[in-house]
Amino acid sequence: MMRRLIRNQVHRLRRREFSQTCKTSVPHTASIGCRYSSREAITGHHEPDTASTTAQLFPTAYRGCFEIQDISTRQLSSETIRSLAAGGDGDLFQSAAREDVVINPFLIGGRTKESIAPLELLQAISTLQHRNNLGENNGNTVIYDKNREDKPIINHNDTAVTDEDFSDVQTKDDFNDIDMVRKRIRDELDTELREGRHSAGRYKIIVNVFKEERSSAHELLDDQQLISIFHSLVNKDILLSYDVLRHYAARCKEKGRLVRLDMYQRVINQIRPVDCLYDPSKPESQARRIKLKELKGLVMDITHHIQEEHSKGKKRVYQYILLPELVLALLENKNTDIKTLATPIMNYILESKFPVLNPELYEYILVRGRRNEAVQDVFPYHKVLSELVASGHVPKPEAVAIALQCYHPFNDTNATHEILSIIQKLHLSNADSLSPMEDFRIDMGTLEAISMASARKNVDLALLVWDLVEQFGYSPTASMFEDVIMSFAATYQYENLYSALADMERIGFEPSPLLLKYVAMKISCNDKRIRHSYNMITWRGNAHMMSKHCMNVLIIGHGMKRDINNAFFVFENFVRFNLKPDANTFSFLMEALYINTKSRFPFEPGQRPQFNRQDVDDVVAAAKIVLDSIGELGVKKTKSFFYEHIRLLCTLGLLEEAKLVLEEAISTRTPVPMATLFVLVTRFAHFGDFESARAVAGLSVAAGCGDFPQLANRIKNLEKIVNGIENEP
Repeated sequence: MMRRLIRNQVHRLRRREFSQTCKTSVPHTASIGCRYSSREAITGHHEPDTASTTAQLFPTAYRGCFEIQDISTRQLSSETIRSLAAGGDGDLFQSAAREDVVINPFLIGGRTKESIAPLELLQAISTLQHRNNLGENNGNTVIYDKNREDKPIINHNDTAVTDEDFSDVQTKDDFNDIDMVRKRIRDELDTELREGRHSAGRYKIIVNVFKEERSSAHELLDDQQLISIFHSLVNKDILLSYDVLRHYAARCKEKGRLVRLDMYQRVINQIRPVDCLYDPSKPESQARRIKLKELKGLVMDITHHIQEEHSKGKKRVYQYILLPELVLALLENKNTDIKTLATPIMNYILESKFPVLNPELYEYILVRGRRNEAVQDVFPYHKVLSELVASGHVPKPEAVAIALQCYHPFNDTNATHEILSIIQKLHLSNADSLSPMEDFRIDMGTLEAISMASARKNVDLALLVWDLVEQFGYSPTASMFEDVIMSFAATYQYENLYSALADMERIGFEPSPLLLKYVAMKISCNDKRIRHSYNMITWRGNAHMMSKHCMNVLIIGHGMKRDINNAFFVFENFVRFNLKPDANTFSFLMEALYINTKSRFPFEPGQRPQFNRQDVDDVVAAAKIVLDSIGELGVKKTKSFFYEHIRLLCTLGLLEEAKLVLEEAISTRTPVPMATLFVLVTRFAHFGDFESARAVAGLSVAAGCGDFPQLANRIKNLEKIVNGIENEP
């Protein structure tokens, strides 16, 4: 481009016809890289000391190279300027290229170090033209190639200009010429951009044009050309295009104008694809590391720029529009590190109370949510949904469902509660609509999962799940009962706790023994609490709380406190309140006996227990009451009952009776826990009866425990200990 501009200037000089007389012969040793002024070429004598009045156009280290430095501050000789003008024919550029000439990157996309400022060069050429018009110092000029001294590159009859100091001659016409040249440069750039070529050379030219514009003190390009450069680079280099945007924004700020909104939006849209994280010319790992760091810096910089430059007055609308779009672009990026950058921006939007100008954009942010991602634990999907609904917009059910699923497994109970509250509100407002597009009902499996997550953590969330179950027309499950009961127990809401247990019995659900033990543990930590619970359940005004499940809680609660008398007292009240004991009742009674007996009869390995026979008979008699009651009522013995009964007999040292109980469980095909066999085998081995221990171990498959080789190893180890041969090889 620069070459064409210089050629046009030279042609203008050639069209002027002057009659000139060459008074002296021009030596053939003149060259482009000559250190002497043009006076020697005209007068024929050598003046080596004229450097003080005429600056060297080419330094010694770059002799023969077309390298110009800060030409606007130098006093140029006429021969030097004429040499620059003569370069427009193209031969000079070719010769310079052969000599490793550094051409201005603004012109032809060459190197960037110490390049000539194009306006200053054209200003010098324009000054030369002005002097020619004045008709000063006519002469004949011949320029030779220094490598081919006998063949001139240019040999024209043209105006010869002396090396007078005319740097101070800047008339109004000169500035008009500069403005004209600047306009011509812009026209040339527009032509380059309009051609639509996609070559690497064109891309490099455009990049270097912008770098010259950014480094120059003058406005080389107008606003429209900066915008054109931006649009030509934004799809190729997001970082450089953002630099163009910042440069353009700084110019607009000086002139009191706003930056075009679509320029910000194009940069933001380029953040979405993952391709911007890669550089094909580098190894993938290295390219990802470098590019990821640069992209994160770009995101933080553009966020800060939008917040700082558009924070007051009408300009704040840019924040309302651009920052939500930036959040969406970050969430759509496939890189997790980039996704996490959306959280602080979204928090800023919510804390600043931005108006929802584009509800569909906020809704699409919810749709872009994904389960099991690093961003799901920190991104405020629930707050985004709340702001969207508060603005009066009714989101699609799919967007609401995705926002809810983003919190799976619903450990954030507060956020889950807020989303469920919004769903409840939307469902009630659209209850009369039969359209599937307005159906905000949640499936029963999701509600059960939320109920399980709320157990013992957030009783309000558990109750909200129950409300939604009723509104959606579902029926509560046993697991939902247990979840809400655990929540009541954790928050010491005893009235709701026992009411839920009673409702569970009326519906026909059987609570798990672990649930009843958890509730008993909560009420038995204090004597006042367990007495208060008994009085609350048995008071005549609270008939809705009375149930066998509540009484079972009291039995095992007293058993945990080693209060066997009150445990049997509660058992006797079953008849008083017309309650029928179940399998949990007898298992808890037997467990209460074991807990009490274990503290009274300590176990010492290797020795036969020496207990008071009367005390042992008392425990056996109490166990017989339980056995007789379970037989009379026809309640089937469970594996928990067999386990507690065998543990009780082993504690009393009645191992043969315990073995008989195990054989009874096998005969009734009731599988027993592995711990049952382990306790019985260990007690036989400790007392030295290894034969009986191996016999019990052989019953593991019949007892429903499968192959249990650890029992045989345990017997061998105990045999070595008992026989005193532990260290035998």
